[in-house]
Amino acid sequence: MEHDKLTRKPNYCCWVLNYRCMLRCKMCNIWSINDDKSLETTMEQKKDFVRSLRGLVDQGFEFHLSGGEPLMTDGVLDLVDFISGQGYKTNLVTNGFLIDEHMAENIVNSGLDSLTISLDGVTAQTHDFIRGVKGSHARAIQAIGYLDKFRKNKKPAISILTIIMERNLNEIMDLAEWVQRDQRINMISFQAITQPFGEKTDNSWFLEEKNRIFWPQDTGKAASILEKLRALRFNGYKIGNHPNHFLHFREYFKDPNKFLKQIKCNLGDYEFHVDPYGKTFFCCLIEPFGNIKTDNLAQIWNAPNTGRIRQDVYGCRKNCHIMINCFYEDETHLA
Repeated sequence: MEHDKLTRKPNYCCWVLNYRCMLRCKMCNIWSINDDKSLETTMEQKKDFVRSLRGLVDQGFEFHLSGGEPLMTDGVLDLVDFISGQGYKTNLVTNGFLIDEHMAENIVNSGLDSLTISLDGVTAQTHDFIRGVKGSHARAIQAIGYLDKFRKNKKPAISILTIIMERNLNEIMDLAEWVQRDQRINMISFQAITQPFGEKTDNSWFLEEKNRIFWPQDTGKAASILEKLRALRFNGYKIGNHPNHFLHFREYFKDPNKFLKQIKCNLGDYEFHVDPYGKTFFCCLIEPFGNIKTDNLAQIWNAPNTGRIRQDVYGCRKNCHIMINCFYEDETHLA
C-alpha cells in the first residue's frame, strides 16, 4: 500500500519547548546544548500556532509538551490553559524538580490533562546517579504528593516514565509493583535505553566501555525481566506499554541494529514535532517542513514539499530511538 494514500490529519504534536534543564542526566546531553532563549518562539507565536490548527485537526488532538525541562519555559502553564481552552488535550513530561506546593496548585489550575514524571529507580541512589543531581528522586516523589493534594477528579492523571538500562535493571520490577500499589499514580510506561541524546550517531555505541552503565550486560537477565513485565501487563497491572512491546525490547537488547532495520518508520502519517525555535518536522533526522513563526500548518500539511519530506521519512532506514520507543505499533510476528 502506498504511503501517500495513508496521509491523514495529525492527531499528535510533540512540542519541545526548550533545551534547558537543571539535571545532568547521564543518558541525555540536552542540558549542554548552547540554548539561545532569544530565538525561541514567543508566547504569541505559540498561541497563533495553536489557533492555526483549527480546521486541520479533530477533537482529541493532543499536545505532548517536553524539553529540556518544560516547566523552565516562561508562561508554560498559561500556554497549557490556552491549549485546553481551544479544546485540545495536553500532556507534560517533567523531572518533577520544580514542583513545590505552589507549582503543583498552578499545574492543577491550568487544566493540564496528564503529567508524566521521569523516574528511573525505586531508590534515590539509583535515580540520582542516573539523573546526575542528588535529591532529584526526593523531588520527584514529593511532586507526586503535591499534585495529588490539589488535583480535582484525579486530574491531571499522573504517570511514571522509566528508561530500562543496566544501572536500574534490578529495580524495574520493584518500580512496577510500587506503581501498582500507589493509588495516586495512573500508570508506568517503559522505554529501552538508546544512544545518549546529543551524541553523533554511532551504531556501535552500546559496545563502548563508557556505556556499560546503560546497556544491559546480561541479555538473558534483561529478557527475563521483560517477560515478567509482559506477564504483569496481561494480568492487569498499570503498565502503559502494549504487552508485545516488551518482546520488541527483548529483540532490541539482543542486537539493536538488526532489530531496528526490520521496522518500517510510519512517522509523517499522523504526528509532527515542533522545536523551541519553531521548526516543524516529522523526524529530527530529516529536514523540517516548516516553521510556526512563518508558516500556517494547515496550509503546508499537504503541500508538495511536505509530501516529498514525508516520502524521505518513509524511506529512512537510520537507527533512532523513535523506532523502538515512540509511537509504538504492535507487530505480532514477534509474539
